[in-house]
Amino acid sequence: MAVSASQPMWDKLIPLSFRGEVSLQAQIRELLAAAILDGQIPAAAALPSTRELAAQLGVARNTVALAYELLAAEGYLVARSRSGHYVNPDIGVGRPGTRPPAFAPQGPRATVAWAQRFCVAPSAQRNIVKAKDWQKYPYPFLYGQIDPALMPVIGWRECGTQALSASEMRGWAADLIDGDDPLLLEQIQTRLLARRGVWAAPDEILVTVGAQHALFLLATLLVGPATTVGVEDPGYPDARNIFASRTSRVVALPLDDDGLTLSPAIDACDFVYLTPSHQCPTNVTMPLARRVALLDWADAHDRVLIEDDYEIELGTQGRAQPALKSLDHAARVVYVGSLSKTIAPGIRLGYIVGSRELIHEARALRRLMLRHPAANNERSVALFLAMGYHDSLLRRLQQTCAERARIAAAAMASHLPAAAFRAVGGASSFWVRFPEGVDTRELARAAERRGVLIEPGDVFFADADAPQNYARLGLAAIATARVEPGLRALAAAYSELASGAACARRAVPR
Repeated sequence: MAVSASQPMWDKLIPLSFRGEVSLQAQIRELLAAAILDGQIPAAAALPSTRELAAQLGVARNTVALAYELLAAEGYLVARSRSGHYVNPDIGVGRPGTRPPAFAPQGPRATVAWAQRFCVAPSAQRNIVKAKDWQKYPYPFLYGQIDPALMPVIGWRECGTQALSASEMRGWAADLIDGDDPLLLEQIQTRLLARRGVWAAPDEILVTVGAQHALFLLATLLVGPATTVGVEDPGYPDARNIFASRTSRVVALPLDDDGLTLSPAIDACDFVYLTPSHQCPTNVTMPLARRVALLDWADAHDRVLIEDDYEIELGTQGRAQPALKSLDHAARVVYVGSLSKTIAPGIRLGYIVGSRELIHEARALRRLMLRHPAANNERSVALFLAMGYHDSLLRRLQQTCAERARIAAAAMASHLPAAAFRAVGGASSFWVRFPEGVDTRELARAAERRGVLIEPGDVFFADADAPQNYARLGLAAIATARVEPGLRALAAAYSELASGAACARRAVPR
């Protein structure tokens, strides 16, 4: 029987040897069992009929039928009358240590020494780690996630439906090659950048798959082994890691109460990455005088600043400081923005604003990577902005974040008076300093047992021997009603650790 292109090629999953000492039936049984335990065949998946599999493998139908009977007797398969054989959903797919020794039809094969072939090892970098099942926890104080109740489902659905109309599809269904949706570029110009005092032409804007993609493009274009890049310390770990993947000369730049300082270390930097509007992770807002001083320094030393203007749309108190890019008259600032903190993290749309020459090269590089972001998503976001849904969402998010921040500040003062923090208008997180001697990694583990998720702060520091007594508490993902009880539960975990440490000290003989 010929196998159509739409059918799974089971002969590739079950490579039989017709010259070995092991019977064909045993080979089929062992290879199928191994594939089930490794998760290659999903739980409850239907297997092909004995006739179909026998035709693909070039064996007798009875050979396959006997293998199926053995697998069913061993619990790997479930036989359903007049329906066929299915993978037993209770078999324990993917459990380590349960894989049987599968028959190797071609003898032992040397494996590739991948570690010796990697030019970089991103998995070895220190990074923020978050529970993938965070939504199952009652008190997720995580940054960068979203409260599902705030997701603008109705408006987003309407924009998605409109984007799928026949008239709209003509604009995005074709390959844009290296282009972007014209309506989205217009909305970024008029609704997002104009709020920050940034004025740019369409050919000075590039849409990216989130802010991290933007930073990766810039690092690939601008950073070589001999390039020195300055990054705030503490600062955004992903930015530090992205630049470190291109050069070993990443310099940690100190902060003060006004954000990044003009320290002697900055003079060695060719590029400086900074978050002046809401410093990551401290939330400090850089004052105008410091911004002007930084631009003067860049002019005097012929340097370039990379401004990550994340989260500024949530600002609610007073008049927002102008973006660094808005003060730039020499194209020394490359501006990076994102819609992840407002619409939803999963949207994965950001943008770069820079000189025409820079955007031209970035666009050519993006074409080599992914040509362009999904055009239907670009159009949906463009409609979401154009129809005013984003503006309404911003007002709701501003009010919600402000309310949660007030509740959190009062709860911290009541339940965790020993922890120091500063509430910043528009920020969706608190940067918390616990007393010396507190290890927030241990605190995070103790809090998780009580249903509370927090982010230990050591990863934000450049030095691996960073202070252990800092943590970031996000307010965007947790429901407002759960903020106070969640911080009460965190305080209980903190007290538990403090009591354990006190008992340990008393147990030490003097």
